[in-house]
Amino acid sequence: MKKKKILLLLPLIILFIGSGYFLIQKRQSNQIVALYPRSQKSFVGDPMPYFDGKQMRVYYLDDARDGEVGFHPFHLLKTKDFYHYQDIGEVISYVNEESNQERALGTGSIIRDKKGQYHAFYTAHNGSLTPKEKIMHAVSRNGDDWQKIPSDTFAASSQYEANDFRDPYVFWHPQEEKYWMLLTTRTNQTGVIAKYTSSDLSQWEDEGVFFENDLGNDSNLECPSYVFFEGNWYLAFSDQWDQRVVHYRVWDEKTKTFEQLDNIDFVDGAGFYAGRLETDGENLYLVGWIPTKENHDDRFKYNWAGNLATHQLIKNEKNQLIPKLPTAARNQIKQEKIDLLTIKRIPVTDESILYYDMIQADDFSRITLSVGRENHLLIDFENLSIGYYNSSLERIEKEMPLTNISFHENKTYDFKLVVEDDILVIYLGEKALSNRIYLANKEEIMIESEHWNF
Repeated sequence: MKKKKILLLLPLIILFIGSGYFLIQKRQSNQIVALYPRSQKSFVGDPMPYFDGKQMRVYYLDDARDGEVGFHPFHLLKTKDFYHYQDIGEVISYVNEESNQERALGTGSIIRDKKGQYHAFYTAHNGSLTPKEKIMHAVSRNGDDWQKIPSDTFAASSQYEANDFRDPYVFWHPQEEKYWMLLTTRTNQTGVIAKYTSSDLSQWEDEGVFFENDLGNDSNLECPSYVFFEGNWYLAFSDQWDQRVVHYRVWDEKTKTFEQLDNIDFVDGAGFYAGRLETDGENLYLVGWIPTKENHDDRFKYNWAGNLATHQLIKNEKNQLIPKLPTAARNQIKQEKIDLLTIKRIPVTDESILYYDMIQADDFSRITLSVGRENHLLIDFENLSIGYYNSSLERIEKEMPLTNISFHENKTYDFKLVVEDDILVIYLGEKALSNRIYLANKEEIMIESEHWNF
């Protein structure tokens, strides 16, 4: 795939699609400088992060929205700090034929074997075929140039729903001395994560259900990942049909069960999806995407794919995972201390900025961050929740938030607001809430504080 080179550093590029528009980050040639990057003419779906020992390779499903018969090839971004990215472009292609199993690619994962060869496992999807989904394999010497191995393709075992069999996550399990593959599928009319194993990354054996939906619904458990970090195995998956958030569980070796350590078992709301866990050996990251909205209009709901987004996850004394902006990225951007007791507005900017404050719970009952008349981020200290509302302030009490998350009660809160283009991410109370507000490119953020009446 040829890359279009842009020789000058462009501070801002605006593209028009339909009735809406979206902003492009600063870029020079194939370099992107952004906390929340995406390719110039497309959007990021279902990332597959892999740390190669020197840098993070983030493979993802490229959502071109171009009307082609096929869709979602693998594209690749590389980064060392989650702020400066090299946009490699397409690395694994779909087959642009209506009858081909690879008409669309679904997410998968990347691994290197003991000899250093890269292996990609991915979903081949065609809604017109039976089964709709199969698992495919490709190899590479450098992680950029790939050769498919059609002979390694396989479909679901008989106990699983063959049309829902996807999202392979492959890793080496040192205790079992086998490669594991975790897969999103269904059995007994509910979503499960299946486990397959292999000694050679070519032939796979079904070892049954690894994890069964425990959410109280029958949702598929999409984009699973399973990572050992600081003495614990962490499982993450995305709830496809109910809340559409990324949940996590911790393996308890004593009870041989997965434990939910937090009654709020996710770190971000529905404005962040398909997050996959990856570690660089020292730090743990959750890499997902922040969606666009239908017609690129704040009045409409979130849809599929958008900008790449990464949380660094810190493990607390209870083994719970706490999100924050990656330290390496934070060190690259402007940081500004604010006072939420007195500040009234945050101006429009073309920079990536982190605003922060340490606030006392007794000082506030609510804080509202508003962009225009109908985009409001409401921090509610009485109900311990953060919500994004597409409505007037007068109607908030009667409306449901577009996204929301509950947070833990405390006496003090470390507040952070990350602003970049039309993306606003709040970190507070050991949780995050990611949002896209298109109007934030045009209008300042107004801040209103309400205080307790004792």
